[in-house]
Amino acid sequence: MKLRRINTIFFILIIITLCATCGSAISLSGAELSKNSRGYVLYVFAKRTDVMVDFCKKDGLTRGTKLDVVRPNVAGMDEPVKLGEITVEKVGDKMSKAKVTLISSSLKMERGDRIYPHPITIVTDESWIAHTSTEKGWKSEYTLPNQRDWTNCQVVQGMESRPAVKQLITDTNAKSVWNPVVSARFGSVFFRKMFQIDANISSATLDVICGGKANVYLNDSWVGEIKEPEREDLKDWPIKPESFRVGSFLRKGKNVIAVEVIRESKAVLPAVLLLAINVQTSFK
Repeated sequence: MKLRRINTIFFILIIITLCATCGSAISLSGAELSKNSRGYVLYVFAKRTDVMVDFCKKDGLTRGTKLDVVRPNVAGMDEPVKLGEITVEKVGDKMSKAKVTLISSSLKMERGDRIYPHPITIVTDESWIAHTSTEKGWKSEYTLPNQRDWTNCQVVQGMESRPAVKQLITDTNAKSVWNPVVSARFGSVFFRKMFQIDANISSATLDVICGGKANVYLNDSWVGEIKEPEREDLKDWPIKPESFRVGSFLRKGKNVIAVEVIRESKAVLPAVLLLAINVQTSFK
C-alpha cells in the first residue's frame, strides 16, 4: 500500500514537471515574444553559428541579406558594441534563420541584441571594365553592344605605401585599378561597373582617388569632378579621397557607376583609380 502511494506521488510529480516544461516552451514561442522583442536576436544555436531573428518577409528581408548585430548597452562602454555580422539563410513569415558570418567581439550574441542592415560597399576591383574611347550608353546601360571590346581592369601594385590610399583600402577593401592595355596613357580612360542593390537605400557616400582629373557619373547623372592637385601638393598626393554624397543618384535594383579619368600630357601622378561607394540601407 505504501509502495503504491509512493508511485502515485512520483507519477504526479512527473506530470507537474512535464506541464511546467510545456508551459515554458509555449511562452518562449508565443506571439507576444515576437511582438515584444521585434528586431532582436531571439535564439542562438548551441554551436553559436546559427541564429533566429525577429524580422521577416514583410520587412523586406531576402535570402542573402547581411545584417549587423549590435548590443546597445555594454558596461563600461559609451557606444553600442558591434558583435558581428549574420547572413539570412531562410526567410519566414514571422522569424528568419541566419548564419553567423563574422564575429567581431568577445561578447556572445544573445536575445536582446539589436539588428541593423549591414552597409553595402561597391568598390573598384578586377570586375570593372575600361576603354580608351566611349560609346553611347556607357554611363547608363547595364550592358553595351560593344562591351566585348572593353578590358577588365588590372590591380595596380605598390599604392598601399601612400597613407590615404592605404586607409581607403583598409576601410572598404577597394583595389587600386587601371586599364592594363594603356598603363601610362595620356588622354581619357573610361571605366564602368554595373551593380545591384537589393535593399532600401537610406544614404550613400562615394570616395575616390585617381591619377588625374576625373568626372564621376551614377546612372547617367553627373556626381562631381576630381581636379588635379596643385604642384605644391604633388609630393604628398593624395592627401585624402574626394568625397560625394550620392544617395539620391542610386536606386533599388540595377545601377551603373562610370568614371572618365583624364591625364594631361605632363601628368606625373600614377595611372590609378581607387573608388568605394558605401550604401546605408534600411528595412521597410
